[in-house]
Amino acid sequence: MNKLYYAASLLALTSLSVLTGCKKDTTPFPTNPQSNGVYPDLAYTTPWFPTIYDADGIFISNQVTDEKTVIISPYRNLYEYGMAKVTGTTGNFNNLIDAGNVTLNDSVLVKSTALSYLSSITNYTLNLSNTAAWSISGNASVPTMTNTLSGANNPTYLNDVTTWDTKWTPILPRPLTVGSSTYHLDSLYNATVQYSIPVKTANADSTIIFMTDNVNGLVYKRTCLSTDTVANFKPNDFPISTVYDLPSFKLQISAIKYNHKDTLFGGINKRYYFLKMASAIKYYQATK
Repeated sequence: MNKLYYAASLLALTSLSVLTGCKKDTTPFPTNPQSNGVYPDLAYTTPWFPTIYDADGIFISNQVTDEKTVIISPYRNLYEYGMAKVTGTTGNFNNLIDAGNVTLNDSVLVKSTALSYLSSITNYTLNLSNTAAWSISGNASVPTMTNTLSGANNPTYLNDVTTWDTKWTPILPRPLTVGSSTYHLDSLYNATVQYSIPVKTANADSTIIFMTDNVNGLVYKRTCLSTDTVANFKPNDFPISTVYDLPSFKLQISAIKYNHKDTLFGGINKRYYFLKMASAIKYYQATK
């Protein structure tokens, strides 16, 4: 990238927030990333929060590798993160409810006004390599719970985020006009693989790819099998109407290990998921 591009990027930088195009993910989590005071809005990027259709609550312990461009050199950060959401309507995480106090390895998660929970900005080292010990105080709507997950089978993303290619952004379909008709699904170009993203993991049940920006509300989500090693992308994978902002474009790959706990509460069977995640995030064009 040339110097003129970086100068322009410095003027165009905006803080990160993500919006979703999926109905059940319309509430971003959280609204803004946290900062450690070194590179505001660039030091710690909050991982995307997946939702599960049969969940009454989701508690996530996440080990994150985050990379951004700072002026002309990459800035990488390794940190551990806790996130949680509890809903009063199974599978619907647009309307959250209070779960009382939530702690992960004795670190108290911060409850937002929207009732989502996330790690305190004072602690990004949670010792998740050993255990993920959850404690939820509960209330009249949520049961009191504890759940401890061993670190022996933490999921791992096996590729190096520093090798990710800047070509891994949405390549949009090209309309093909024949006479008075316009096609894009039948175009050979649109059906041709343009690039492949490595998704090899260990100890994961599934892998989720997220592509987002913070200007046009792009959210692309793809779930891969735990046995997949690459995810191929072609223009037809993206709607022809897709619009995204490159300076705020972010790619995230999360390896996920699922655990759940079923509880009879108030005469109703509730299912709470305790996920372990390993997230690799690259914020391609961000500069500071």
